Amino acid sequence: MTDVDRRDPSEDPRACSVCGVYIGFGGDEYCDGCAREIGGKPPLERCMGCGQRAPQEKMESVDISPEDEYYPTIRYLCRGCSGGASK
Repeated sequence: MTDVDRRDPSEDPRACSVCGVYIGFGGDEYCDGCAREIGGKPPLERCMGCGQRAPQEKMESVDISPEDEYYPTIRYLCRGCSGGASK
């Protein structure tokens, strides 16, 4: 399939506006991957406990920087590693 044969994603209301992946009539304009890439959704983060990847909004943030550090070093814990306290 060439670029000439490929349909424009904006022509299909059920497709992601960037990549053309089918997303249904859920109301979103972008698929999860494209939304995270353009900043529409928070990025996926890796849990510092088990290594599992999850959306940032579903993880608990933990400041692991020393007391005297001006810029904080933030890492994330998933629900399982944080004891279920994350949102």
